[in-house]
Amino acid sequence: MGNKSKVKTRKGQLIHTFGTGAMQINKDGVSMITCGLDHWFESDNTQNPLDDSTIKKFELSDERLQKKLGVKSFRVPPDFKVLEDGVTNRVPIPAKRFPLWHICSNTKCQALSIPYEGACSEQKLFCDKCKAPAFQSRFISLCADGHINDFPWFDWLNHHTKGSCSIDKCQLKLEGTGSSSVSNIRVKCETCNTRAVSLKGIFQSGPNEQGVLESTLSKAKISCNGSSPWLGESASDCCSKVPVAALRQSTNVYFSKTDSSIHIPFQGNGIYIDIHESFEELTEPQKSRVNGAGEISVKVQILGGILNGKYTDKSLIDYFELKEKGIEDLDCETEEEYRSQERKFFLEGINETTLSVQPQEIDGYQDWIPKYISHISLVKKLTVTQTMYGFDRISPATNKTTDEYKKMLWAEPSNIDQWLPAVQSHGEGIYIEFDADRIQAWSKEHAKTDTFINLMNKKEEHGYLDKFEELTPEFLLIHSFSHLLINQLIYDSGYSTASLRERLYVSNKDNRKMFGLLIYTASGDSEGSLGGLVRIGQPGKLEAIIHKAISNASWCSSDPICYETGHHGGQGPNGLNLAACHNCLLLPETSCEVFNSLLDRMTINATISELTGFFDQV
Repeated sequence: MGNKSKVKTRKGQLIHTFGTGAMQINKDGVSMITCGLDHWFESDNTQNPLDDSTIKKFELSDERLQKKLGVKSFRVPPDFKVLEDGVTNRVPIPAKRFPLWHICSNTKCQALSIPYEGACSEQKLFCDKCKAPAFQSRFISLCADGHINDFPWFDWLNHHTKGSCSIDKCQLKLEGTGSSSVSNIRVKCETCNTRAVSLKGIFQSGPNEQGVLESTLSKAKISCNGSSPWLGESASDCCSKVPVAALRQSTNVYFSKTDSSIHIPFQGNGIYIDIHESFEELTEPQKSRVNGAGEISVKVQILGGILNGKYTDKSLIDYFELKEKGIEDLDCETEEEYRSQERKFFLEGINETTLSVQPQEIDGYQDWIPKYISHISLVKKLTVTQTMYGFDRISPATNKTTDEYKKMLWAEPSNIDQWLPAVQSHGEGIYIEFDADRIQAWSKEHAKTDTFINLMNKKEEHGYLDKFEELTPEFLLIHSFSHLLINQLIYDSGYSTASLRERLYVSNKDNRKMFGLLIYTASGDSEGSLGGLVRIGQPGKLEAIIHKAISNASWCSSDPICYETGHHGGQGPNGLNLAACHNCLLLPETSCEVFNSLLDRMTINATISELTGFFDQV
């Protein structure tokens, strides 16, 4: 769709909420679906791709994350206007009209129709029969493989009437669209004068007695047609998944698959540090030009030219070989390994351009802090890369490989190793690590409680939380503490709740035990943030904030409902929270790593219950 249908979207939203395959509404009320990555960097004037030199201005690099996701580079979503060879080109993120079925707004007509122009139509549409304005249908169908389509009106009608109505010869209409109940909305064929069929129950879905997902549509013998309209009108494949009906603005229509990484600086010495500092001072296009060169000999030639022969070819070759070896050494098989590499720098400290960490003397804090917390570090600078590599529909899942997710973003599957959309931001944070002996001693007792055992069993039933492997009392405690601390920090740091994020470092494996969390902000500009978190993380200031957060855990304004509901069956999505609700623990979705699940403030302070909280003696 062209300039008439533009809608302003932040680049960060294209990574989370409105990425490829997601829908949003433009200023004229038209629902659009964001197209695949194949056409993201094309000029609106010529429909041709931008020059490589222009595209490189938008490239980012994070070698660790690139290796993890199997791509050559990352790209920041393009600006709406891009200067190329002295000419200003409009480079919008492409989108198409979806759903295609429209309903006449005239209550006496209510005819269903599809625009002649198809998904590229930008005009306000009018009914062919009565010329009244027509608006997009709110009903769609989707499946767990990510396919999405208009609601199967003819299939639904034919199943109930045993007829053979079709789009090429029949005219459908709706009745009862003014009702607030779906069961009162009915569809009928005017051409064949069929009876009106209710839409009652179309949203119902769930596992059958054999544990296999089924829906009202599948019971009606309606199958998924494998449609991927964001990749083109002809994009479809065979699909055996169960189709599920939904409203187009429902929250289960789109769950972006994102990953993030804290940039780990190059580790070297002597002249190689000098070369790396010179490299880091280059512009992003220059860095992308060097990183995308491929062979080391070509990289040496390009970098040597940019630096005007400041270093010998031998030194540059050694630098690139050392850099590649460092990336290979950082290769990870699990998320725990990946995060343990970051944790190493939080514990040991570092002072580089992209990451500056200052460990604190734990004995400098009040006497009660070292009893529970073994390490506190002030992260003065950090660089966070966030990228999107796919999406889910109906519910988040982990049963696909990274490559399978990436194929959902491209019409041409051979491009999946080229690039992914990403944003890179700079900020600050506080890293806190719990005392291993004390938290493990507490964990042994808490693991025996009925409420924890029930929560652990529920977690195993939902695959979208498999990223965090087995649920442990340590994880439940640290995650809950993270939410409490963020909710308290907003009063002292100057940041809003949505500006703060968590990153959890929890593992019980013998060779990689870690019980830490990072609270950080990555909402600043290229120079970082204002230092609010680092300032209040210092001895003499952080203690009062932690103490207040612990105190807040003892009581919720929704108690006793919050506590009793949580510890007698669970609450929240899929019952995956215990004593945790919007009045005490929940955060904005972008701030939490675990979908606001697996929370219980009784792990922190359980003075109102029969349980034992970790901080009960504070």
